[in-house]
Amino acid sequence: MEAPLISGTFAVCAPGFSEVGDKCYTVPGLPQRYDFWSSNELCSVAKSNLFHVETLTQWEELNTFLVGLGYYDTYWTGVAAEGHPGLWVVRSTGYELNLAAVEFKAGAPSNSATNLCLAIEYQTELGRYQWVDYPCTDPGMDPVESSDQSFKLPVFVDLGGT
Repeated sequence: MEAPLISGTFAVCAPGFSEVGDKCYTVPGLPQRYDFWSSNELCSVAKSNLFHVETLTQWEELNTFLVGLGYYDTYWTGVAAEGHPGLWVVRSTGYELNLAAVEFKAGAPSNSATNLCLAIEYQTELGRYQWVDYPCTDPGMDPVESSDQSFKLPVFVDLGGT
């Protein structure tokens, strides 16, 4: 008797990475904050990318995973404004972000400049993460249109590179 075929996409994760859907993620325990560009460099050294999502299902799976880790923090995504305000481009692919796949915090994104990058930030009142925009050179100060100064921005990478 032949073994049944298994269909679908499965991730084979490197040590230290966790499988979430068909991708591998890690939240490195870095002791300091990094701006968007330095975070990208750290990911490159690790042969990874800052994460992005392509579908609402991926976002929901990732959100559930992060909440389950119990790290209620702020993380850079691999998405930056390119060319003009409001054009959000996934840096690793060059494609425009599928806005239907993300959940923005009320009032975000500001779409006010081209030097903004997207992050996700834990919303205590909702018990989940939402997307916000920050200046790309900000190592973790105030998010755009917020006065909360308790944010850190550790690197969050996607080993799959997509």
